[in-house]
Parts: sequence; structure tokens; C-alpha cells
Amino acid sequence: MRELSVAFAAEALWVLEGGDRSGASMRAERALDSGAAAERFAKMIEAQGGDPKVVEDPWAVLPRAAVRRDVPGPSGYLAAVRAEELGRAAAALGAGRMKKGDAIDPAVGIEFLAKVGDRLEGGDTIAIVHARTDDQASDAQRRVLEAIEVVAEPVQPPPLVYDWYGESAGGS
Repeated sequence: MRELSVAFAAEALWVLEGGDRSGASMRAERALDSGAAAERFAKMIEAQGGDPKVVEDPWAVLPRAAVRRDVPGPSGYLAAVRAEELGRAAAALGAGRMKKGDAIDPAVGIEFLAKVGDRLEGGDTIAIVHARTDDQASDAQRRVLEAIEVVAEPVQPPPLVYDWYGESAGGS
């Protein structure tokens, strides 16, 4: 997440202010490391009526699910993740809407920890399910494992960013 955040912030700085991309990347890194980015984020949350304490201590502000379950993975290399299936599993927990009008439960969801290309040791936690009931947690665990493909040989991870708008078509 940090790498992606720095890439997007650096691209925005480069587009808006010019200069070189590596300098923009270093500025984004400094803003994260110094805490300046977190301070700005807290101000944005407060300006929109939220509790800025969520930046420093999210669990003091956000609700927690009653059931927290690790998802142990198989051995091998993570070759693919069907993100839509993970999204559907999270929605079934209440983290999204199954139909229009459904309430969203901010306490439930799935933290997916592994990345494509990672070497998985059998039994290591690849995801954490946050659910309201044991049955929901068990179902989500099963669905997480069904949404991944693990192979025996190393896999090249995909690029973090494929391209920036306008660059793939030869524009600027």
C-alpha cells in the first residue's frame, strides 16, 4: 500500500509541478515518514465531519467484528487472486451490498495479506476474516481459498502500476 501511495502521490506531484519523477517520489516518501501526510489526512477527515483520531488509533474509533479468523494458506507460489470473488465473499459478510438498500457493516471484511508472486509456506496466514458469526467466518475462509491459485513454480508478480493516463497511447 505504501509503494502504491508513493507512486500515485509522486505522479500527481510530477504532473502538477513538473520536475523529475524521482524527486517527486522522494517528497512523497518524506511526507509519509515525517507524519505530515497523516496530519493532513486527519484534517481532511475532520473537515468532513469524521473523527481525526482514526488516523492514530483506528480501533479506538472503528467497530470490531465479534469473530476474527486467520485463513491458513497452502504451500507454493501465489499465481492469481480472483479479486471479484474476494469482494463477493466480503459482501456476504456485510462489508458490501448484496442488493440495493442493504446496510454495510464497517466491522466486517477480509484483510488479504499475500501478493501474487509470494512464496507461501503451508499454514501461513494469507488472509484474516472479520465476521459477526462463526458460520460467516467459516464460509468466508472457504471462499478466500477458492479465490486463489497456487502453483509449484515461482511466479513473476504483476507490475504495481501498468501505465499512467495518456502514456500508453503515446500521449503525455
